[in-house]
Amino acid sequence: MATNRTAHRTPLASSLAASSAGGNNVGPVCNADRGLLRPAGFVARNLALIFTICCASACVDTAIRTAPFRVRPDATDPGSLRGPFTGRVVDVTTHAPIAGALVYAAWTLERGTALLEPAGAREAVGSTDAGGNYKIPRLDRLPDGTRVTEFTLLVYKRGFIAYRSDRRFSDLGPRMDFAQTTNQVLLERWRNDLSHARHLRFVGAGTAVAALTQWEIADASAELDGRRPRNGDDLRPGRGDGQYIVAAQLLTDADIKARTKYDGGFETGPLSDEPDTATYSSQHFKALGRPETWDVALRMWRLDPAKAPERYDELLTQLPGIVEKDDIGTRSFVAAENEIRGVGFLDVPRGIVVLMTCGSNQCLSSEDAASLAQTIYGRVKALLPVTVGGGK
Repeated sequence: MATNRTAHRTPLASSLAASSAGGNNVGPVCNADRGLLRPAGFVARNLALIFTICCASACVDTAIRTAPFRVRPDATDPGSLRGPFTGRVVDVTTHAPIAGALVYAAWTLERGTALLEPAGAREAVGSTDAGGNYKIPRLDRLPDGTRVTEFTLLVYKRGFIAYRSDRRFSDLGPRMDFAQTTNQVLLERWRNDLSHARHLRFVGAGTAVAALTQWEIADASAELDGRRPRNGDDLRPGRGDGQYIVAAQLLTDADIKARTKYDGGFETGPLSDEPDTATYSSQHFKALGRPETWDVALRMWRLDPAKAPERYDELLTQLPGIVEKDDIGTRSFVAAENEIRGVGFLDVPRGIVVLMTCGSNQCLSSEDAASLAQTIYGRVKALLPVTVGGGK
């Protein structure tokens, strides 16, 4: 029941601002050689002083940069890189709303003044509602000394060409019609003459994105090998009508920290023990610089409601220290193995089975684990409202 800790880590690569005799055409070279400023005379000395002060003021750290997009489609004022972001996704031909599309937001951060270095990234995952509407909350609580340098919004739905807020798929040129609020996303239906390999490069990375684009990998590989793409099964997690759902949407690092008061960082991504499929997805919160007992892992199965109880019963026979509680969803249990706590639950109306594991240094008590499981179940109910047959 251990959380299968991956071995690789992403190194922090520092990026220094280049300086040259001619500058970098972006701003003043803040570490330029002051020995070059040797004017003669009182006026020249004062001009040099003014120039130096201007250079220093231009290099002052700021948490806000001007966004390259408008605040609204009908406005000329720039928007905010931090958000919030709202919009509506429709079919470009029929103008019918597109429900259940992935809406993925990513912010890039940096710190420093003259010497700049990357400061990580933030992401948010959502989906469009029945009316095709989406909302991405404002990015708050930036680390001290950091600023947002870039924001990108991705909208992805199988059967359509993906949408990016920064560029177009047709010619990879810059997109000029994106707006922070009341944005309109027109999705064009996929055509067989388009390239899956090119589409995957256009879509990019991200936990939820990788899970939903996995079905394209086989077709892209066949295409690169010069073979005709196959018509295989839909490997998209949460396939079918209505809302999709993947594990990355059910729990965030902020949820964990709010409950456990953990003050460190996490590296997140799918578990490597089993690939995501149409019926299974996972999310691993690997504590940076800490042993496995600080990790949290989430596994989710979305099955036919008649089959979900079978998977839940399998977990009951596979896991040690099971105690059935039945206080979450249709049925639930707690489990323990060495220094790992586990909580599992079944939701029959939605066909959902969830297993969450949490190390004993992160979840100091079984109540901590149970609270996180309740948070997960709350997200399940919000993402998959039951309209037939009831549900909690």
